Amino acid sequence: MLTLNLSDEEVLAGLSSEQDVGETAKAGHYTLDTPIMVKGHDPLDRLELREPTVFDILVQARVIGKRATEQSVYDSQIALVARIGAWPLKAVYELPSSLLDEAVGYVCQFEEDARRLPDAEPDRAPELHLHLEEPVQAVMREWSDMTLREPKVEMRRRFKATQATATQEAFLQAEITLVQSVGDWPTAAVLKMPISKFATAADYLTGFFITGQGTGNRFLAG
Repeated sequence: MLTLNLSDEEVLAGLSSEQDVGETAKAGHYTLDTPIMVKGHDPLDRLELREPTVFDILVQARVIGKRATEQSVYDSQIALVARIGAWPLKAVYELPSSLLDEAVGYVCQFEEDARRLPDAEPDRAPELHLHLEEPVQAVMREWSDMTLREPKVEMRRRFKATQATATQEAFLQAEITLVQSVGDWPTAAVLKMPISKFATAADYLTGFFITGQGTGNRFLAG
């Protein structure tokens, strides 16, 4: 399994800065007619969502636990919306069920749209260059450009060893290890990548040893 150099608390602190969702993400803004009241918080009537980072999805995978069930996946979706929207979990429990479904669809679409379809041929181009329009900050510098190539045998061995437990978290950890190794980025920077860019990178790399099939969606439908 991947051992992160940073503690969860340190990574959380690094990812906790406010992010502007922007004009293009209006579909991720939800206004309630009746504010939700939670002790210790101001009335909540506005849920603003953004694209998840790799770390956000890693936290979601940890909520699922060792075995994905309909209940654990639904709990992970609730937790993801709470995390992205910076809402207390108790407040998300009070949302209308259909609104939560819309919110889950919004935050999940970034990865789903970026992933290779199960029956699509993998991209085996000699190199893949990724550019982040908004660089991520990690280890005292900015990271915006990543060049990927076919993984080496040792990298594939580590990938297989990390995913051996066959949990949702293990599969994601294995992809993180692979992208980090080939892309030559530190773990902290990979964890801050937008999930859509990360999914593109991971699918490109695993395409070299998963011929003719995509990695697919890791999470069951809610």
